[in-house]
Amino acid sequence: MGSKIGFLAGGALAVVAAFSLAFLFQNLWAGFFSAFAVAVLWLWMLDRKMISRLKDTGNRTAVRVILILLTGLMLSLSVIHYQRSEQQNESLTNIRTTIIHSISRMEMEKSLQLVLRHYHSLPAEEQTTLADAFRDLYEERLNDDGSWSPEIPDEDGDLNFTYSIASPDSVVLALTTTFTRGEDPQFLNTNNQTGLYQARAVLTERGVRYEREN
Repeated sequence: MGSKIGFLAGGALAVVAAFSLAFLFQNLWAGFFSAFAVAVLWLWMLDRKMISRLKDTGNRTAVRVILILLTGLMLSLSVIHYQRSEQQNESLTNIRTTIIHSISRMEMEKSLQLVLRHYHSLPAEEQTTLADAFRDLYEERLNDDGSWSPEIPDEDGDLNFTYSIASPDSVVLALTTTFTRGEDPQFLNTNNQTGLYQARAVLTERGVRYEREN
């Protein structure tokens, strides 16, 4: 009797230990499927050690059928739940990307349109280049490292804006995110990461052109 209790307790501990992989790899499903594999192995050992020793053939068959059905049901429910979780994760990712797209576009287009308006509002004797108008208007938001401080600070640290003066009559604001994904997972971003959202807005005398690059 004691050996049977030890076997049952050992199986439970083995399943728990396998599930701990979820914490090691920071992935719930890695732990779950590891625990499931260990549980299936333990059930097979249970069959060899105990169930196969039942004298009544009908009882052995009934117990085995119940175990198989329970295992299959658990696996089916797990797969369905996993697929739903992946779909929800994909939906949340798409929603965040859409939000980031809207925020970045509004930030860059609005800022550059103000430069263009300021540029065209200058009297003839004060005419300057677009680049100088940009510097004059946003001197406090232009950082020495080439980064651009957005009007509304990004508390998440996901939005990395930069600026560049392509020519006296062309200014570029660009964005690369820290963790928001883009469309192409293989896309090489300007920060040497891959698959992140990236866009830019280009200002010329003809207007502002927004381009999503990933």
